[in-house]
Amino acid sequence: MQCNKFESCCQNGCRMGKFTGTMHEYSLARALLRQVEEVVRLEGAAAATSVAVTIGEFSGVEPDLLQTAFADVAGQSLLVTGELLIEKVALEARCESCSHEFAVERFRFVCPQCESGSVKVLRGEEMMLERVVLEAK
Repeated sequence: MQCNKFESCCQNGCRMGKFTGTMHEYSLARALLRQVEEVVRLEGAAAATSVAVTIGEFSGVEPDLLQTAFADVAGQSLLVTGELLIEKVALEARCESCSHEFAVERFRFVCPQCESGSVKVLRGEEMMLERVVLEAK
């Protein structure tokens, strides 16, 4: 039940003063829901039965909060009836000095091979919609 006292509060997960998530994840969940609903419409499907995303370790997105927020906002949609599957992507980088690719551990952006601090992030900053499974009409 929502109090509807403040529109933005209720849209972001407040349930009668008991906030259940963050505005950031709720905003992302609503944007993801709009994307999925658009795919359903464009493909002429009845609904989306499964949605898969990848979330990078350094993306700033908390997977558990996104899962909760998506379930909450998708519960109000007739076009998205399935679950959100989340695959976490590790933070990986390449050394600009020696070209060594490595997993960044404890957010230490230093090449373990040559100790250079000149590195480029390859993976782990993204949030991507990977797959939408559709139900035919």
